Amino acid sequence: MLTLGGAAALFLLAHLLPAAPGVRPRLVALLGERFYLAAYSALSLALLLFVAVAAIRAPAILLWTAPAWTHVVPLAVMPFAFMLIGAGLAAPNPLSVSLSTATFNPQAPGVAGVLRHPVLWGFGLWSAAHIPPNGVLGQAFFFAVMTAFAVAGGRRLDRKRRLTLGPEAWAAIDKARRASSPRCLFEKRTLLGAAIGFFLYAGFLAYWHELLFGVDPMQIGSGGQPAAPPAHASALTARFAVRTPFF
Repeated sequence: MLTLGGAAALFLLAHLLPAAPGVRPRLVALLGERFYLAAYSALSLALLLFVAVAAIRAPAILLWTAPAWTHVVPLAVMPFAFMLIGAGLAAPNPLSVSLSTATFNPQAPGVAGVLRHPVLWGFGLWSAAHIPPNGVLGQAFFFAVMTAFAVAGGRRLDRKRRLTLGPEAWAAIDKARRASSPRCLFEKRTLLGAAIGFFLYAGFLAYWHELLFGVDPMQIGSGGQPAAPPAHASALTARFAVRTPFF
């Protein structure tokens, strides 16, 4: 659990430091907006994987025995989570997280017309959907923390954007994007991002989830029994023993 706590602390620190006064502007000036966003996204993803590995390798303390139906929950929710993350990253959104540097049009805001923070909603759905079938302490702790992080992240971003944009500009943009037509969901960047997200979901379902975490979600979702917690940890340890120097 100490390794898991350290991994979670690193993940939190990586998201708190750029919010410190003057840090992000200096990094953007040094690296450029696009490279900064790409590098920060890659670092966040790597740290997220680090926390996930630490969670699965934590001592296998059983909190609850998950019924078979709980393993269907992630299968049903994850397509929407991936598509929200993809659509949110692809479309410009001055109010939240986005990889796009295109000009934001509040009359055609994409998925931001429905959700102010689509990327955080996607991460929240991902983590919350994985809580019911993961009754082992390490995994339950990880997904609960990620869910809380997604919820708190939206409120923190609102405060930050109000400061950077100004309260009146923030309120005007938010009002305009909420008044947009439901057709905003069919905006080109939003559709492209959602399609990429769905294909990534299909890749995780078919191959990457088992490769990274030693668990085949299709086998479990179709009625197969998940491996016992120690087997989960052993499978992941074997996969990451060479690649991960932290353990």
